[in-house]
Amino acid sequence: MNVHVTPAPAADRDFRIFSTEVDTSNLRPLLERLLPDQGSIEVQRDVEGKEHAWHTHQTDETLVILEGRVRFYWDQGEQVCTPGTVISLPAGTMHGSVALEGGATYLIAFHSVDLPQHA
Repeated sequence: MNVHVTPAPAADRDFRIFSTEVDTSNLRPLLERLLPDQGSIEVQRDVEGKEHAWHTHQTDETLVILEGRVRFYWDQGEQVCTPGTVISLPAGTMHGSVALEGGATYLIAFHSVDLPQHA
């Protein structure tokens, strides 16, 4: 996996958003990194305008944008996330998202993932 890290500006330190160059043409290495020892990951597809309004989760999450654009927001800001963006979101963080023009597809792992992007 060829990865270049450029941390996105974030006003709060509760989570990290990374703009990366994750090669999504071969998902196998990425999927293997995201899968927990036991369990699964989710592939989410949102149509344009689909909003996941303010909410929290009881578990950590790692999201990887595969296609499209998502406006991700949290209590201290927002950012448009594009393919290759990785979002590391600790449990209990208040956040939301909206799929932008054309919709979006992304992966969700329900745990913190030590991806190379987080080095």
